[in-house]
Amino acid sequence: MSYAIETKKRKFDRILESLIEPSSPQAQYPERRASLNSRDNASTTKRTLREELLEASKRRRVTPTLSKSTSHSSLLGHYLPSSRAAFLERLETFRHVTKWHIPSTVAINAAEWAKRGWVCADVDTVSCGSCSERVTINLDMKSRQEDDKENQADTEQNNAVREVPMEEGEATDDMAVEVYEALIKRYGDLITTSHSESCPWRRRGCDSAIQRIEGLLNTSNVVSAVRGRFESMAEKIEDVPTVSDLPAYEDLPAPNIHDLEELQFTPANLNALKLAVCGWQYKEADVVECKHCFRSLGLWLYRGPTPTMEHLDAIESHLEYCPWRSSDAQETVLMIHPDSDRSAGKKLKFPGWALAYHAIKKHNLKKKGGADRSSMSISQFDGVDTEREHVSPEQREKKMRDLMRRIKEIKKPFNVKSLLKKKG
Repeated sequence: MSYAIETKKRKFDRILESLIEPSSPQAQYPERRASLNSRDNASTTKRTLREELLEASKRRRVTPTLSKSTSHSSLLGHYLPSSRAAFLERLETFRHVTKWHIPSTVAINAAEWAKRGWVCADVDTVSCGSCSERVTINLDMKSRQEDDKENQADTEQNNAVREVPMEEGEATDDMAVEVYEALIKRYGDLITTSHSESCPWRRRGCDSAIQRIEGLLNTSNVVSAVRGRFESMAEKIEDVPTVSDLPAYEDLPAPNIHDLEELQFTPANLNALKLAVCGWQYKEADVVECKHCFRSLGLWLYRGPTPTMEHLDAIESHLEYCPWRSSDAQETVLMIHPDSDRSAGKKLKFPGWALAYHAIKKHNLKKKGGADRSSMSISQFDGVDTEREHVSPEQREKKMRDLMRRIKEIKKPFNVKSLLKKKG
């Protein structure tokens, strides 16, 4: 093998090693560090045991700090419209109720801002990590009405003749509704137009299926995830209050608690199992949270002889745009057939909790070796590739081109024929 080829192979190996194992400040120049240490040892005649221990303790204090600071890299400032991890990181910035007061029921909720690259930077204020623009949202109708009343009072004083008023209460309410709806529409436009002209978020935001919970069409994945969430509550399982029964979804029969009991998780607790099926997991003492809408629930509010909250609904407690609760956010369409008749059926969107329950039901049937004998059956349950649904043909083609380009770059140092041609 020629010297040029060996040199290129060594360069390729060094590049590959640097990509796989990034160098740390302690391991960049080992030879130089060794020579410096030997020089120090030569200049120092004796080192006491105390000095050795002090130096070792300093090394122990410094090393973890460096590794911790470099282990996490934020995605907030990057334009990654197809990255679900980046979207969830942006959405998590809206979780603090002291900073974000916009209702989750309106069309300008936190999920809509996060889909266009915005993060919560201050009280009801969003900012873009790409273009650094900021928008403050103010839906406080009281302050706006007070300003309007002052302006109207000044106008009426200047008018000598006043028209006969309508029902003042009805007129005020209708006007308030119209103003509020117009305000929502205006902020809805600002989600896009507030970005600078050159910002990529202005041209394209996240796909509508970016909130979809992956893996809910795979029975083993669902059971494993439910087990993990259930076990996170196992240590304080006696603190879990009574949870409402899971409701019937659309035309499907109501969930049967025996399907959940057949999982045989220990310690047995049906209330904790309902929470786990609906996406809740243990966060801290007496608190559970959802990792897709970042809602936290204090379990102490639902306990005691006179609880603050009457009942704990594992589904309705999610925010309105959460895929565990919303079929539009989950955006998974399956075919259901009445009375197991394959010729008749209709397509139906499913929320996350319903997909998780039916995955558990199917898991139990597989263990028994039986078939679904309920009045409604679901087809294509394992046949929908959610990842392919989420990626558009253009995005898939671009990913393939990028992959082929990277493969060609990696193969360049090993292309012996091209090197020999250049040499000749």
